[in-house]
Amino acid sequence: MSVSVAENLAVPDVLVPQASLGVALRNILVSLTLSILTLALTGWIWREQGYEMLIVAMGWPHVLLGFSFFFGRVLRGERDSRTTLFLLALATLAICVIHYHYNITGLIYLYFLFHLFRDEIFVYLQTRARHQKVSKVYAVAGVAPLILLILLVPRQQDFRHDLRRVEFAGTQVSNNNWTLIPFKAVPNSLGRDFYFYLHAPQTDGLRSFITHASAGNVRSDGEMIVGKRKWDQAEDLVFQPHYLGDPEALDANVTRATSDVPVLLTGGHSVGQIFRAEKNNLDGVWIPIERFEQSAESARFVFHIASPPLLPYSAPINRLRVALMLVLSALVIWRLIPRRGKGWQLWIYLAVLAGAFAASQTILRSSNNAGYAFPLIFQFAVVFHYWSWYVFSFDKLGIKSRPPLSSAASPHLYDRMLSYLSSKPHFTAIVIVMSLVSVLFVLWYYRFGAPSGLRYFLDYNYFLYFLVFHVTFSFRPILRVPGNALKTRSA
Repeated sequence: MSVSVAENLAVPDVLVPQASLGVALRNILVSLTLSILTLALTGWIWREQGYEMLIVAMGWPHVLLGFSFFFGRVLRGERDSRTTLFLLALATLAICVIHYHYNITGLIYLYFLFHLFRDEIFVYLQTRARHQKVSKVYAVAGVAPLILLILLVPRQQDFRHDLRRVEFAGTQVSNNNWTLIPFKAVPNSLGRDFYFYLHAPQTDGLRSFITHASAGNVRSDGEMIVGKRKWDQAEDLVFQPHYLGDPEALDANVTRATSDVPVLLTGGHSVGQIFRAEKNNLDGVWIPIERFEQSAESARFVFHIASPPLLPYSAPINRLRVALMLVLSALVIWRLIPRRGKGWQLWIYLAVLAGAFAASQTILRSSNNAGYAFPLIFQFAVVFHYWSWYVFSFDKLGIKSRPPLSSAASPHLYDRMLSYLSSKPHFTAIVIVMSLVSVLFVLWYYRFGAPSGLRYFLDYNYFLYFLVFHVTFSFRPILRVPGNALKTRSA
């Protein structure tokens, strides 16, 4: 869906009548409205899990339709198409293997956000040109430093990713005893670092529950975190990991030291610990929780087990990061100064898009559904990307819709099938059917106990692999004749 983006704005070789900026802004507002409504609805019904269900349910039609045209070129045997398929599949496999072993979720988020940013430039330019082909399509100056700036904005805690979430009420807490918080087992957990935290939303000012922390450093594999910072009053939380097959009752020899420090669990802050798993199939955490006030029963807890930061920054590195952000910001502003009046409308479009994203994120953050800020930004961006692609496609088909090919016009069955996507009524019907099937499968998996084997296709954590596939196959290497350098442009 995307095209190559250069740094400097150039006038196309073929002059194409331009639509007004209002048309492109209208499409953005439609996409944003649909994104907010669908996220609000699924979040209201299923909370954080609803966001994940929505991304998977809308994602499968998007991934399959996006790949269908590329696969058509492969079947027709177009020049270099099969070599391209092999190279992109190899790149996808490499990224997925690295992610499986090292959990590069944060970098996958950035990878997708770059894909979205690049596609939105293409959507703007094609919408303004009313979907007519032009010989050259360029973005305005400033895109390259802006992309680098985007890569530097996230902090190390923004790279964490929730693996499991559990909600429970104060009534489910054991009476002044150890409480087991179970979750679906995490396979291959042996030797991996994890971060869990407990959060009691809407409990500002309440002193309902407490837990305990050790004053000394009893765990060399991690540290205690309150809010988003290391806590100065204690070193480690008192807790015990639970693994699949372990007894459901805690060993009687496990006791708390008299020097332990009490830690308030309610009040709106989060309390957590980084630790390293000693076995595979981590499936729970024992935490000593005590009632502190009579109002404790009304409290509600959200427990998160997450990946640790991928790229922990030291203080000097963080200062360098901030300095580079300032330099790149100044460079972007300098490059944005209109040059002979060209390109300023695209930056208005991108500014409106960025402002709408920021406003939407502020609204979503105000609810207690939000986990880490960056994953929620990523989830919003993915859903927006889905809707933007549909709005763009229907806008294009409203101008260039054509009937399906007949068998006489094309002998290839696959080409005739693809031609149905060029007809607005047929495209609408195909999208509706694919979306309904995808929604039913996602509901079956998440809410109605589908076979566990479907997790490889329907679980949010595994679906990230298919998003990697989608983004990687949006690039199409052009293999030049021998003697020329290998160059790449976006598909």
